[in-house]
Amino acid sequence: MGPVRQLYLRWKALRLPWRSDVLAGTDFDGNLYFERIVRGACRARRHVIYREQLPLSDYNDKVIPVQWQAWMRHTRAHPPTLSELAQDIQRQERVAATVARLTARVAAPSPQEGPDKHAQQAAPGQSFQPESWQPAAAPGADGRDRTRRGQ
Repeated sequence: MGPVRQLYLRWKALRLPWRSDVLAGTDFDGNLYFERIVRGACRARRHVIYREQLPLSDYNDKVIPVQWQAWMRHTRAHPPTLSELAQDIQRQERVAATVARLTARVAAPSPQEGPDKHAQQAAPGQSFQPESWQPAAAPGADGRDRTRRGQ
């Protein structure tokens, strides 16, 4: 980011009495997040100016980071910092690497199983053979009462 842009962003972040929109921060994509104090309203209005103009059909929740979404919906009081956004990107990369390792581990057969173990296994229920079943004699079928009184 050049020095002129930094100066512009600092100027927009100043809370001056005549300014309606105050810059709250930016993200790594270059989107600008503003807060508008409205007199008589119970809370400030928050909005984003996207660096890249997209067609209306392409806007969704994944365009901006989760931390900024939470700030814009008044879930969090203070806007996220760039270091917080960087830590979240690193966390997402670690999770993606872990998922890739686990997927590779599950996909590869272990040396104990051998390469054809999965091919030899039948699907559940394929090898089921029903047995002949005979109901057991009901208690008292011989005509004797087996309760305590009748013993």
